[in-house]
Order: sequence, then structure tokens, then C-alpha cells
Amino acid sequence: MRIHTMGRSLLLFAASVVAVATLVVSAASETPLDPQSLVGEWSGSWKNPQLPGANGRYQLTVDEVKGDKVYGQVVISGRETLQFKLLGTLAGNRLTFSSANPTVLLIDGNQMRGNSQGSVRANPMDIALMKTK
Repeated sequence: MRIHTMGRSLLLFAASVVAVATLVVSAASETPLDPQSLVGEWSGSWKNPQLPGANGRYQLTVDEVKGDKVYGQVVISGRETLQFKLLGTLAGNRLTFSSANPTVLLIDGNQMRGNSQGSVRANPMDIALMKTK
């Protein structure tokens, strides 16, 4: 009976070691974001999660990245078109910009996903972008 319990404990220990080793290898294989990879054109769409049918095109052009600062411009189109220059902050894979309508985009390779919180003048948006150039 004691040998069976020891065998089971050894098996659980071995499985734990394998699981931890897999997590360590997985974490080590993640490469940090190269800020210069953001430079270029990103195109996609936005939609208002609170108003079905409210959606449109979202274009983000990143002209330059210096340290944690991101410079570029945004064009949002739908019923109307809004264009503005952006000065954003990059922290890891998170790009944030705009104090009037706080926007947070998470970068994953050639994709960005996130949202804009909206304000008195704007509705909230879910945003999905792909790098096009």
C-alpha cells in the first residue's frame, strides 16, 4: 500500500516539474515588442458596443517612436470623419493616447485591439487594427 502511495506522489511531482518547465520555456520564448515595429500604417474598424450598427473605419499612422512616446495621426470615419494628431505612450505592448477620449490598444504582432472609453462628446468604441504598411 505504501509503495503505491509513493509511486503516485512521484508521478504528481514529475507532472508538476514538467508543467513548471513548460511555463518557464513559454515565458522565455516571448520576445519583447520592438517599438520601431509600430511605425507604419494600421487599418481596421471600430464599433460602438452600446449601439448596434454604429461602426466605421479606423486608421492609425505611426510616424515615429522615441523612447516611450509614439507620434502619429488617427482618422476615424463613420457617419462623420474625425482626424487628429496623436501623442501616445507605449508601456510594454500597451499604447495609450488621448485624454479627451482615453484610448488603450494592446499590440500583438501585426494586430492591435482595444477600446476608446468615450466622453461627453464621443461614444465608446471597440477597435481592431492590422498593420498594412
